[in-house]
Amino acid sequence: MDTVNWGTPPVGLFNFPIELWQTTGRFAERGLDLKLSSHLTGEEYGARIRAGAYDMGQIGTPVFLPAAVGSREYAVVSVGFCDFAPFYLVAAPGVNRLSDCRGEQVVINKRMTCPGSLLEWHARQEGLTIDDFKVVELMQDSRFDNYGQAFADGIERAAFRIGILYEPYVSLVERRFGWRVLADYADLLRPANYGILLYARRRWIAEKPELVRRMVQAYFAAATYGVEHPQELRPFAAQLPFVSEDDIERAMRRDGPHWLREPSLDWAFQERVEQELKTQRRVPADYNIRDYVAATY
Repeated sequence: MDTVNWGTPPVGLFNFPIELWQTTGRFAERGLDLKLSSHLTGEEYGARIRAGAYDMGQIGTPVFLPAAVGSREYAVVSVGFCDFAPFYLVAAPGVNRLSDCRGEQVVINKRMTCPGSLLEWHARQEGLTIDDFKVVELMQDSRFDNYGQAFADGIERAAFRIGILYEPYVSLVERRFGWRVLADYADLLRPANYGILLYARRRWIAEKPELVRRMVQAYFAAATYGVEHPQELRPFAAQLPFVSEDDIERAMRRDGPHWLREPSLDWAFQERVEQELKTQRRVPADYNIRDYVAATY
């Protein structure tokens, strides 16, 4: 049995198929034992990447690439099952677009995260900048340890009218508060310049290439299983008492059709990611994403 210290984004839909396969022994059937991690936001995850904490994992492009700059610890081994941004701009009734809230509070979890990057991109599309809004980093000083729960609490207090969120919390705020999706970035941001990547230690790529390939293939098998059996993810609502089982299944049925089922490097996609992060000055102007990629599958 090979043990893999696996890095994961903050609690959300994209983690549940991986957790399902770990808890039901399907990874074990492939000789894999994943030690799963947990992070409050992508900012904390990036810090753990810089510390070299994990063997492999999945991570959003705006978090991983800046965190890995100048490091020889990790390399990308595939695009993950999201070659798109699995996030949504959600708003209260009466708000129809981001620019309607110019000068108001717009909620993200933290600046150096995926929602922070998407807000910068979306503001540009409407002829604005992120400075045209009062950006609220909701998890900077929150009494909650979950972004979805903190977001729902803010809605209840009428603290803001708009923000960027991900599933299953989008389904939660639709059901509970009547909020609407104004932008589905999986559709709006095409061709995508954002996604999820799979990474591995360079030492593993050199010394354990078969293990890395086996883990990548198992990852996509788990993701495919989740797409094909969304009802089996319903019990993960128990991790999130404020989310219902129906929210979980609805979320999977919304996101799942976009998910990839096979590994890929997709250089055109990765080069768009590189250019967007240069535009946002999250990586140096001379950054070359090919320096951080190693095909192994």
